[in-house]
Amino acid sequence: MKNIIIAFLCVGILYSCKTTVNTNSKYSEKVKEVKVLLDSTELGKNFNGTILIADGKNILIQKAYGFNESNKETNALNTKYDLASMGKMFTAVSIMQLNEKDKITLDKTIGELLPDYPNDEAKSITIQQLLTHTSGLGDFFSPEFDENKDSIKNLADFLPFFINDPLEFKPGERMRYSNAGYIVLGLIIEKITGKNYSAYLTKNVFTPANMPSTGPLLSSAGGGNSTVEDLQKFALAFQNSELVNKESFSSMITNNFNNNYGYGMSLRDLNGTKIYGHNGGAPGISGELDMVVGEPLIIITMSNRSPNDGWAQVRTHIRKVFFGNTPEIEQFLNTEQVIKTYNEQGFEKASKKLTELGNNIIDRNTFEYAEKYATQGQTDKAIDLLKLMVQAYPDQWYPYSFLADFQVQAGQNEEAIKNYKKSLELNPENEQALEQLKKLE
Repeated sequence: MKNIIIAFLCVGILYSCKTTVNTNSKYSEKVKEVKVLLDSTELGKNFNGTILIADGKNILIQKAYGFNESNKETNALNTKYDLASMGKMFTAVSIMQLNEKDKITLDKTIGELLPDYPNDEAKSITIQQLLTHTSGLGDFFSPEFDENKDSIKNLADFLPFFINDPLEFKPGERMRYSNAGYIVLGLIIEKITGKNYSAYLTKNVFTPANMPSTGPLLSSAGGGNSTVEDLQKFALAFQNSELVNKESFSSMITNNFNNNYGYGMSLRDLNGTKIYGHNGGAPGISGELDMVVGEPLIIITMSNRSPNDGWAQVRTHIRKVFFGNTPEIEQFLNTEQVIKTYNEQGFEKASKKLTELGNNIIDRNTFEYAEKYATQGQTDKAIDLLKLMVQAYPDQWYPYSFLADFQVQAGQNEEAIKNYKKSLELNPENEQALEQLKKLE
């Protein structure tokens, strides 16, 4: 049966779209469900970005919504979005290419590959540990980095922001997501190849995958720009052994350390369906590429807004349509219900809703909403949300500490003192609480 192709472009503030319905695709009904969900509910109205769902090469739906808040341009099918940490996939692919060519092995250490690396403590870290975030290296994001990031011109310029930091744990002991570790991987790529990191990617990843709208990438930890169609092309090239061989592909999507992370790939099990890919997020940036083990399904969601400004909601609902409900999805949707109830009906109703939902919300998401209110000068609302977080996590020290921080901002010092003390009962080593109490008492 021939494919039925319905293609149209709607130019306006809401969306532009191209819809391809493949009657031979087993995903067609679910794609229709996603389309209805986005077109007829608040999800689409609150989303600013582009989605693409494909059955292998066949694009089933590709749709753009809203606009870029920074320049007010309407999002389009070919809008370029910041990749953020999604770029780690390209770094890992590059490392595996060098491994296949016997330029490196994954058990090689920083000390062996970068003998002049300034931090002796880190020289025993292996490439495999860098790939899997088990190196003990931390991050480079800090107020100092924010003040000086415009001066960064190459990978080596990132080093001063983390090079002297002690390891957070013995390499291989546990996992800690590390942007610094992926900067080091980029430096290794440059050292081994003699090429600039971005130039290497262009020649060895983007060109063979036919990704003309991707790059340049200054950082091997993430960044650069791409389109949903280019990301689909990357997924196909990655799966079809056009970038790495089958052995490398398999090792990259294997949960080697039981930490839900392979080599540059996040791993998830959604009701028995194994998902791999990567997301990225920062203020004004959100995105994710989902691929499925053993299936041709590709799901891409990109946005030029922060994760909780519409993107995470769309991504989660699409996953629910395709893979069913999971505890993770349910907790996310619970959080959204509580926040919505608070915004529309106030604290008491939100607290009641939280109780009805078994106090089952995501702490991080709740805090991010609170922080957003605080940056907008609405500290009273931030305090309310932290009180809800305390309700949901009464046995954890950090909600009390965060709540106290906002109460200090609001001049509610007596309440802040009580909550810092409660936090210390649960975690006597909470340095923030200890320092604040010295100032307040």
